[in-house]
Amino acid sequence: MEVHREVVGMWVMILAVLSTLLLFWHKLSFPKGKRKNTEMYTLIIPARNEAENLKRLLPSLVSADPQREIIVVDDDSEDETRNVAEIFGVKVVDNPPLPSGWMGKSWACYNGAKVAKGKTLVFLDADTWFSDGGADRLVNAFEGEGAVLTVHPYHEMRSFWEKLSGVFHLVVIASSGLTTVFKDKLGTQGGFGPCLVIAADTYWKLGGHDAIRGEIVEHLAFTRLAASKGIEAKAYSGRGVLKMRMYDADLKQVIEGWAKSFSTGAKTASPIMTMANVVWLTAVLSFLVNLTALGWWGAAGYLALVVLLHRTWGGIGNFKWYDALLFPLHFFFFVFVFAYSLWKTFFMKETTWKGRAIVDKKRSSS
Repeated sequence: MEVHREVVGMWVMILAVLSTLLLFWHKLSFPKGKRKNTEMYTLIIPARNEAENLKRLLPSLVSADPQREIIVVDDDSEDETRNVAEIFGVKVVDNPPLPSGWMGKSWACYNGAKVAKGKTLVFLDADTWFSDGGADRLVNAFEGEGAVLTVHPYHEMRSFWEKLSGVFHLVVIASSGLTTVFKDKLGTQGGFGPCLVIAADTYWKLGGHDAIRGEIVEHLAFTRLAASKGIEAKAYSGRGVLKMRMYDADLKQVIEGWAKSFSTGAKTASPIMTMANVVWLTAVLSFLVNLTALGWWGAAGYLALVVLLHRTWGGIGNFKWYDALLFPLHFFFFVFVFAYSLWKTFFMKETTWKGRAIVDKKRSSS
């Protein structure tokens, strides 16, 4: 019986290491030495109760550069969002009442785009901020018409609890299909939501956010729309360019935040990459369960996973080598939040974001 368990454990270990290697073969490092943009570009920031985040984002953006336009779309905020934006001298647009069938963020982005003057549009979440020179580097990396670019911001974490986001980030990255060794054969499976860059002409030819008005994960949907029209979609890690801090140093916020992301994002993931994620997660968790039966081979497999995870995590956020050493804790935390998310999805009636209900379209129409 013990021999059988060891044999099974060996095969599971091989699958865990191999699937990790194949799923995260490519890095999403931000490119260097791209073209120098000389055209005006517009940064559009949808903001609903984002006063505190704008105090961090806008100082990283405001400059005397005449080629840079900044628009904050105040989406019926109840805090000092408008006042903060005006203090920094950026253009503020009041978002009209939300029409039926539209998601709030898409509606705000759409109304910001209608008044934008730039040849290139950058849609940016308010909880991000730029590294020094990051905005110019972002736009200079963009390849103009016939392309769309998304960025996964570099996650700046300041507490142990925030580091538990590690496996969630890996699932998001893997779901894009952009890191797998088979990415050229699979084609574009998705992009990242916090930052979308697109030429204004291309944006309007695609119908703008009106074309994906009811999508919850709007920029993933927009990337797929662009790819379906033959427009090249690229994505990079924001290391050295764009940062974010998703949740404060609070375990409850980390759990609630990722549970909500599960309930909204799982339905939009590519079936192929969802299956790849399931195989990978199952293999790693099975390896951990059988670890004690493998002896020195188990230790070798464990260290191989530490090296591979550290290699990928290094481009995602300020993870340290000891975070990779503790990867079993990350994976079991992922399972806990996944179970919690399932409970919320099937037993809770409604999901909210910033005081606004997010209703599942299929459930609400049944």
